Amino acid sequence: MTAFLDAAIFMYAGGGDHTLRVPCQTIIQRAKNRQLIAVTSAEVIQEIIHRYMAIERHETGAAIAREALAIFSPVLAVTDRMAHRLVELVGRYPTLEARDLVHVATCIEEGIEVIISPDRGFDVVTEVRRLDPVEAAG
Repeated sequence: MTAFLDAAIFMYAGGGDHTLRVPCQTIIQRAKNRQLIAVTSAEVIQEIIHRYMAIERHETGAAIAREALAIFSPVLAVTDRMAHRLVELVGRYPTLEARDLVHVATCIEEGIEVIISPDRGFDVVTEVRRLDPVEAAG
C-alpha cells in the first residue's frame, strides 16, 4: 500500500511543540527508512512554501520543503489528468478546499487509496481513505 502524505504531516513534523509533531516525525522517518511506502506531490511542496511565506517564515518553509524533496523526490506532478479529475470532484465534495481536491485527484489518478492527514475534511471522500497521523505512526 502506498500512502499520500498531506502538507500538514511535514509542517507538524518541522514545527513547534504540538501533539502531532512526534507522530508526523515518525511517519516521515518510516518513509525515509522504507518502512512505509509513501509519496507526496508538487502541490504539497507549494502548500508548504505558501503557508510559511504567508507568515513571513520563508526560510523555515524552504527548509521543510527541502527536507520533503530530499526524501520524496521525485514528487508527483499535477498533470492534465489530475486537473480534469479535480474539476469533476468540485461538485461531489463542495466542502473541501481546492488544494485538498488536488490531493484527492492526485490520489485517484495515481491509484493511491490512503492519505495520511490530520484534516478530517478528507473523511467525506469515498475514493480515498484518510488515515490519522497518530494511527499511522502507531
